[in-house]
Amino acid sequence: MQNIYWYIALAVIGIATIAFTIFQKRDLYKVSTLFVFVLFTASFTWIGEFIVLGLFDSYAYKTDVFANPWAQNLLGHLLVNTTLYPAAAIVMVAYGLRYGWILSVACVLTLVEYLFVHLGLYEQHWWRYYMTFLAVIFFLSIYHKWFSIMNQKRYGLTRAATFYFVAMLIIHIPAPVLLLLGKQHYQMNFVNNILGDLYLSSIIITFFYHLVEALLLVVFTCVLKAWYWSLLPIVFSITAQTIFANMHILIINLGWNLTYTVALYVLFILLYILVEKYTLKPYEYRPVR
Repeated sequence: MQNIYWYIALAVIGIATIAFTIFQKRDLYKVSTLFVFVLFTASFTWIGEFIVLGLFDSYAYKTDVFANPWAQNLLGHLLVNTTLYPAAAIVMVAYGLRYGWILSVACVLTLVEYLFVHLGLYEQHWWRYYMTFLAVIFFLSIYHKWFSIMNQKRYGLTRAATFYFVAMLIIHIPAPVLLLLGKQHYQMNFVNNILGDLYLSSIIITFFYHLVEALLLVVFTCVLKAWYWSLLPIVFSITAQTIFANMHILIINLGWNLTYTVALYVLFILLYILVEKYTLKPYEYRPVR
C-alpha cells in the first residue's frame, strides 16, 4: 500500500470522529460552538507544527506523493494535524473526559508514530517518542482548559483570542494548497538563501504574513464591531497580494493569475467574517449534563 493511503486513513478517521461527536452532542452544545473549537484546535496545532517542524526540522513525513521532502512534510502535516488532534480534543471536551483520557490518547498517538517510523512512513531527526507523548499531553491539556474558558467567557479578550486562531487557520488554508498544486509560491531572496527550499521558504513567508493579517481581522471584527470595519481586512489583503506580485515576492505559475489569488483570499476572509458573526455568542452557552 502506498504511503499516502496511510495518511489518508488517519485523516478519514479524524474527520469521521469529529463529525460523529458533533452529531452526538448537538443537543448539549451548539454545532457552531463545537465547529469553532475544532478550528481553534487545528490552528493551535498548526502553529506548534510550524515551530517544531518548519523552523527546527524535527522529523519528516514520508507521503511519497512529491519528490521534494518539504512538499511531503507539508502534505503530511495538513492531513494529520488538521484531523487527529482536533478529533481527540473534541471527543475529550464533548464527552466530559478527564486527564486519564489525555494520557491514553498520548499513548495511542505515540504508538501510531512508532508504527509509522517502522513502516517507513515517517522519519525522526532529533525528535523522540517521549517528545510526542509530552506534546500530546501539553496540547490536549490546553484544549481541555480552553474549551471551558471559551464557553464561559464569550466576550472580550477570550473571544478575541479564540477567533485569532480561527482566523489564522481560515486565511492560511489557500497558501499551502495552492503551493502543493503548483499554482503559486512566495519568495524572498534572504529567506531562500537561508532555507534553500522553495516549499519551506514559501510557507514560512506566508505563515508570518498571516499571523499579522489574522490580528488585523480580529481587531476589525471582534474589537471594532461596526460592519464597515470588516471591509478593511479585505482591502488590506487585495493590496498586499498586489504589492507582493509587483515586487516578485508572489510568483504566479502558468494556468493561474493574480485575480484568482485575490478572489480566493477574499472568499476565505468573508468565510471567517461569517464564522465570527454567527458563532460563539454570549447567550448561547447553557449546557445541561
